[in-house]
Amino acid sequence: MTPHETADDGLDPALDPAAALELVTSEQNRMQRRMASWLPVILGAWGLAWSVGFMMLWLIDGLAPAFRMPLPIAVASFIVLMAGAIAASAVGGARMGRGIRAGAAAAWTGSVFGLAWPVGFLAIYALGGALLAAGMSRDVANIYYPTAAVMFVGIMYFLAGGIWQNWGSIVMGCWIVLVACVAPYFGYPTHYLVFAIAGGGVFLAAAVFTAIWAYGGRDTGARRR
Repeated sequence: MTPHETADDGLDPALDPAAALELVTSEQNRMQRRMASWLPVILGAWGLAWSVGFMMLWLIDGLAPAFRMPLPIAVASFIVLMAGAIAASAVGGARMGRGIRAGAAAAWTGSVFGLAWPVGFLAIYALGGALLAAGMSRDVANIYYPTAAVMFVGIMYFLAGGIWQNWGSIVMGCWIVLVACVAPYFGYPTHYLVFAIAGGGVFLAAAVFTAIWAYGGRDTGARRR
C-alpha cells in the first residue's frame, strides 16, 4: 500500500470539507428555525388583532341601519386586541432572543429600530391632532388615522427586511403599504373592511407559512439524525 493510498483510506470523514460545510449549514438552519419558533404566534396575534379589530370598527357603520356596533365597544375591542398583539410580540421576541448574544452594532440597530415604532406612531397622532385643529372633518380623520398607521407599519416591515436581509418581511411590507394606498379609495367605513381582510389576512398567511417552515423542518432534521 502506497503512502497516498494510506492517506486516502485513513481520511477522517469528520474532516471532509463538504461534510463540515453541511454540518455548519445544518446548524445554522436549526438555529434559524429555533429562533423562528415564536414567529407564528406573533404573526398570528397581529393577524387576529387586525382582522377582528378592524372588523369591529367597520361594524360601527358598515351594516347600518340594520345593525350598529356601539362605538365604545368597538374601540375598546380594537385597543384590547392591539394590546394583546403587542404583549405577544414582547413575550415572543424575548423568548426568541434568549441565549443569543448580539454584538454591539446589532444591539444598537435593534434598539433604534424598536424606538422607531413609538416615535412613528406618536408623530402620526400628533400630525392628526394638528390636522383636526386645522379643520379636518371626522370622516377624513376616520380615514387618516388608520391609513397612516397601516402605512407606517408597512414601511417599518420593509425596512426590517432590508436591515436583516429578509425577503419575507420586504414582501409583507410592500403588500401592507399597497393596502394602505388602496383602502382609502373605498371610503368610510369600507376601508376598515379592506384593512381587516387584506391587512389581517397577510399576517395570518405569514403565520401559517412560518409555522410550516419552523416546525416542519424539525421533523426533517429528526429523520436525518
